[in-house]
Amino acid sequence: MKKLFIAWAILTISVSSKSQTCDERVDKLLQTMGSFSAATLYNTYAVIGSIGDGFGHDAYDAVTVNDLMDAQKKLADNLVKVFLDLKEQKILQTQADIDYANTAITILNGLKIQAQLMEDYANTKKQQKLNEYDVQRKKNWSAISKLMGIPE
Repeated sequence: MKKLFIAWAILTISVSSKSQTCDERVDKLLQTMGSFSAATLYNTYAVIGSIGDGFGHDAYDAVTVNDLMDAQKKLADNLVKVFLDLKEQKILQTQADIDYANTAITILNGLKIQAQLMEDYANTKKQQKLNEYDVQRKKNWSAISKLMGIPE
């Protein structure tokens, strides 16, 4: 009798639970991907700036800056690849999803430029590189804030 009750309970729960269609699951996964990638864009921007501040206050030397920036560029490359794969495999179905991916790729490429410019500055300490870094930093923040709906 106990086994019959357990079987009945499992059957009742499985039948009465809300099932999701494949499309609903894909939509939820894409929303999650969007949330995580937006957080990554924001955090990558912040990390690059923090490392630059650390170099400016002698907390990091040029070698450390290079290592940390190379890691940020690799992480950005990985996320670009994910977005390109989603586009290539036609997983992104709506124009809004495609536009988001294109914008995120553009921002990630901009963050890689910003990271490289910080490396260049750390290696040369030339004001021109710092100026170029600052221009790219502002461009990146403008794009990130627009994407995320954050006031500049």
